[in-house]
Amino acid sequence: MSAAALGYIRNPRADLLWFVALPFFAIATALGFHHWLPYVAQASISVWITVPHHYATWMRSYGLREDWSRWHTRLLVGPLLLIPTVLLGSAFLPVSLALVLLLWDHQHSVMQQHGFARVYDFKAGTGAPATGRIDFWLQVVLYVNMLVVAPLWAELWIAELYRWDLALTAPTIARIQSASWMLTGAYAVFYLGYLVRCVSQGYRLNPMKYLFLFSSYSLWYFVSWQDSLLVYLVAHRMMHGVQYILMVYWYVGRKVDQAQPTSALLRDFGIGRFLLMGAAYAVIFHLVTGGSAGDFSFGLVAALQEDQYLQFGTEKAVGFYAATAISAAAAIHYYFDSFIWKVSDTRTQGGL
Repeated sequence: MSAAALGYIRNPRADLLWFVALPFFAIATALGFHHWLPYVAQASISVWITVPHHYATWMRSYGLREDWSRWHTRLLVGPLLLIPTVLLGSAFLPVSLALVLLLWDHQHSVMQQHGFARVYDFKAGTGAPATGRIDFWLQVVLYVNMLVVAPLWAELWIAELYRWDLALTAPTIARIQSASWMLTGAYAVFYLGYLVRCVSQGYRLNPMKYLFLFSSYSLWYFVSWQDSLLVYLVAHRMMHGVQYILMVYWYVGRKVDQAQPTSALLRDFGIGRFLLMGAAYAVIFHLVTGGSAGDFSFGLVAALQEDQYLQFGTEKAVGFYAATAISAAAAIHYYFDSFIWKVSDTRTQGGL
C-alpha cells in the first residue's frame, strides 16, 4: 500500500493556486507595495484585504440557520460583550489592547492553518488518531519560535519587558532565542520520527498538507524578518483573508447545494453576489472608520511615538495602529471562529 494519499480542500488546480502558490505571491506583492507605495496606502490595502473576510464570517455565522440554531446564544452575547470591551480598551488602554488583540490574531492565524491541515487529512483519509494533536503542537512550536526570535516580534516583547522593569541583557536574550531554536529543532526531529512511525504502522500521509504548511510558514518567517510591520500585514492578510473567504464561499455553497435552510441573504447564492456583498461591506466599513490614521487611532499612534521603550517613528506607529484597528474589528470574527469551524464536528464536515 502506498505511503501517500492525495486529498484536496477543493481540487488540485485550486489548491495549488490558493493554498500553495498564494503565500509566495503575497510576499512579492507586499514587498512591491513597500517599495513603491507610501505607508498609509499600504495600511489601507491591508484593511481592504482584511475587511471582506470579516464579512464572510458574519455571513457564515448568521446566514446558515443550522449555525444560528446551534449557536444563537453565543452569536448574540459575544458581540454585546466584545464591542464595549474594545471601545473602552481603545480609549483607556490603547497599547495594552493592541498587544492583546495582536496576540489573539496570532492564535487565530495558527488555528486557521491548523484547521486547513486537518481538512487535508479528513479529505484524504490520512494520518493516525494522534496526528491532529501532533500537528497542532508542531504549528504552535514553529509560530512561538518565530515570535521569540524574529526581529519584528522580538522588538515588541523586549520593549514590554523593559516596561515591566524586567529588562534582560543582550546575552540573556541571545540565550533565550538560541534555546527557542533548539526546542524547535528537537520537535522537528520528533515530528519526522512520528511520520516515519505512522507510515510503518500503515497510516498514509497527504503531501498536499505538507506543501500547504511549508508555504504558510515560509510566508510568516520571511516577513517576520523584514523591518516593516506593514510588509507583514499586507502579506499575512492577503494569505489569511483570501484563503478564509474561499473556504467560506465553498462551505456555504455546499450547504446551499445540500438544501440546508439559509437566510434570505444567501438565496440565489453565487460568486457575483458573494463578492458584491463583500465589497459593499468593505465600503461601509471604510466610510465608518474614515479619516486619517491619527484622527481615528484613539491616541494609539501618539502613544507609540511617545513611548520611551518602543520609540516608534510615524511610519511604524501608523503601521502598528493599522494592525490594532484591523484586529479590533476582527475580535468578534476570532470569537465566532473559535466554535463554528470545528473540523471534528460531523455537521461541519458536511460542508467541507
